[in-house]
Amino acid sequence: MKVLLVEPSYYTKYPPLGLLKLASFYRSRGCKVELVRGIDKDLDFCADKIEITSLFTYAWKPVHEAIEFYHESIPDAKITVGGIYASILPQRVKKNFPFVDVHIGRHEQSERYMPAYDLLSRIEKWKNWNKTILFTTRGCIRKCPFCVVPKLEGNLKVMIEDVQNYVYPGHREVILWDNNFLASPKWKTVLDNLSDVGIKIDFNQGLD
Repeated sequence: MKVLLVEPSYYTKYPPLGLLKLASFYRSRGCKVELVRGIDKDLDFCADKIEITSLFTYAWKPVHEAIEFYHESIPDAKITVGGIYASILPQRVKKNFPFVDVHIGRHEQSERYMPAYDLLSRIEKWKNWNKTILFTTRGCIRKCPFCVVPKLEGNLKVMIEDVQNYVYPGHREVILWDNNFLASPKWKTVLDNLSDVGIKIDFNQGLD
């Protein structure tokens, strides 16, 4: 099976981690995978399945443009839309595009795969990316009314402890995307492991 992974052209400082994990997941099943960003009119890849991610709800327009373009370009491919916007407002996606499937929340089967960072070298925006992004936990112990994390990820749960085994070869910095890193019962273990590797850490999200 051929799988096309699409990151819409919204503004972001970080590559599409979910798509990179999906790439490794599909590769493990013998699929051929291609990653694109935005509208690629020169794409020569007849996909059987198209996975389109989304970011925040205000960045919906590039997502809709990507759905429209790739549906018209590869009409026989099955399209699934996931990510934050799709998970929060699935009915809006389905109303505009009844032919797509909407994936709500995380893709559990791909969660522990090493992201396929090698695919980023083909994308102009990400060609020099050299940092590993990690979730050592998912969810949070809080239920803040303004936050969507409890809806998408639930209560806090440890995902990985042997964090050193998830640092991509050649990367010299780790970006931690834990929603509430210090709430993890394993935070000291994770820091000890990263200290042993001798790598820079960016605490990019919550420290409660």
